[in-house]
Amino acid sequence: MYNRKCIVEYDGTDFCGWQAQKEVRTVQAEIEKALETMYKTKLFAIGSGRTDAGVHALNQVFNFRTESYIPLNGFVMGINTLLPGDIAVKSAEDVHEDFHSQKSAVSKTYMYRLLARWIPSALDRNRAWWLKKRPDVGLMRELLRAVEGEHDFACFCAAEGMKENTVRTIYHTKVYEDGDYINLEINGSGFLHMMIRIITGTVVRGAFRGQAPEDIQKIIQGKDRRKAGMTAPACGLYLKEVFY
Repeated sequence: MYNRKCIVEYDGTDFCGWQAQKEVRTVQAEIEKALETMYKTKLFAIGSGRTDAGVHALNQVFNFRTESYIPLNGFVMGINTLLPGDIAVKSAEDVHEDFHSQKSAVSKTYMYRLLARWIPSALDRNRAWWLKKRPDVGLMRELLRAVEGEHDFACFCAAEGMKENTVRTIYHTKVYEDGDYINLEINGSGFLHMMIRIITGTVVRGAFRGQAPEDIQKIIQGKDRRKAGMTAPACGLYLKEVFY
């Protein structure tokens, strides 16, 4: 058996997330359809994790196993001719048989993109969260830093995604400006359902209200979703990188 690791980017606007589901369009289903056409058999694309409806990926990772071998360059060129325009396989490599895109991952970085200006964007309306006013970026940086470390993040988890163990580790965070855009990056061991989007909504709210990092810490310690901010729109979220 050959085990192939692929890096893929996609615009999540018209997808109901990564995971294959009946009667809806998903990234995994489109990739598996292309793989089946190439290899003439049903293959399973193992993703590094799920992304929700409307969420994008710059460098999602998936692997698949097959008994047939197609050279790497031919594979990348071939699969991209079979995929729709909102998915592109960027690279591929053959890896050890034990490699598993999800189980082998040690951390992931997500990026959340904000557009802070009084005029909306026609081009990025599905790729950033539009804010009419610009929040205090320096304060956002301080507030986001307050989530770093190992915590019980129950307050930042959507109720339908609540698990018995809601403890996660955030290794580092970053906030930086790019013209009218503000990007938040969060690297961690793993994330709960809607966690990045709720953290973003909480940090944006805190920046507009002039809250202190201690207020974020109190929200975390309270473990109450109702005390956190809104869930930021899916359109601004990107899976940026997966580390192994």
